[in-house]
Amino acid sequence: MKKSPHKILKSPVYKLIVGGVIAGLPLTSPTIGPLSGTRVWAQTTASKSIGIVQGTGTITQNYLDIPLSGGKFPLANGAKITTEGGVIRVNFSGKNWIQLGPYGSISISKTTNGYLVKVDGGEVKFHLNQGDLVTFEGPSSRMVATDATFKEGSVLVASDLTSVSMKKGEFKVEDLTNKKELLATSYNPVVLGANSLELIPTSSDEVIAEGSSNLPSGSVPLYGADGHCVGYMPKKGGFISSPGIVPPLSHPISQVSLSKVPKLPTGYKPLFDKHGKYMGYVKDGLFVYDDPPDDNNDENNKRKRRRAAAIILGTLAAGVVGFTAAGVSGAFTSHPGPPVPVVTPTLP
Repeated sequence: MKKSPHKILKSPVYKLIVGGVIAGLPLTSPTIGPLSGTRVWAQTTASKSIGIVQGTGTITQNYLDIPLSGGKFPLANGAKITTEGGVIRVNFSGKNWIQLGPYGSISISKTTNGYLVKVDGGEVKFHLNQGDLVTFEGPSSRMVATDATFKEGSVLVASDLTSVSMKKGEFKVEDLTNKKELLATSYNPVVLGANSLELIPTSSDEVIAEGSSNLPSGSVPLYGADGHCVGYMPKKGGFISSPGIVPPLSHPISQVSLSKVPKLPTGYKPLFDKHGKYMGYVKDGLFVYDDPPDDNNDENNKRKRRRAAAIILGTLAAGVVGFTAAGVSGAFTSHPGPPVPVVTPTLP
């Protein structure tokens, strides 16, 4: 008689195997017998995580890249989180949370009085109740909570660009390049290092209703080089990540179209329309592009403006949906790096 998947996932054997994988333990070694395995499992479960993650992306901890698809998983101190088409939320104690948007990367460490979030790139939304202090660090900026009062807003980091928008509360923003300090509040957003880029918001009004596959009027589906749809560009500009919102093209983007893409640094992902026209690129949670066609009809203004918009998640994208039993969507892959405290998986 077969055991149900639910019973298997709750069994001590399953927990020992997965816990050993997360800890990087050589479970197949002949030196680990039944009693040793029990002791290892006890030591593994005794280690506390710093939060619970949920969403779609990859967690890197304990030398492993752990793919996550929906589900919940404990986060180790010093772990790295990366996303592509989806988002990952980190739930801390006290109903505090941060959420990494599409095409982003962060690392999280526990500090004496809160958490340090190093933002390599991407948009991080946050909801912080009274209690722990959270500090955000970018390559050329630092966002410091001056007190533990309620704070809600977002931090966008892309190379030297930093944007801090607050709905509630305030953050001190340190411009490390120019040695300046500014205060981000609900009436005073802070933008650093935009240079010639015009940073615009992507309107959440352009996100389609859940379960619908009809794009808003005037929207343009965008595709990766492999011909698969990654989302769409609303009429007013910006980019909404919705992988698979429309069927893939019948073929990858042609070499002729690829040859017309401006030379982009490593890690930048070019996007195209259905005809293979280059539309812009995504990197570090930003979609960078020229004016939408409707903006170029003015005969007196032929110069295109370079725009950038934070990528937001559409309802049909792979976000906090499609839960798997343990929140892990595929095989673990080894990843060189310093070890971080052991944690174990939990069921949703």
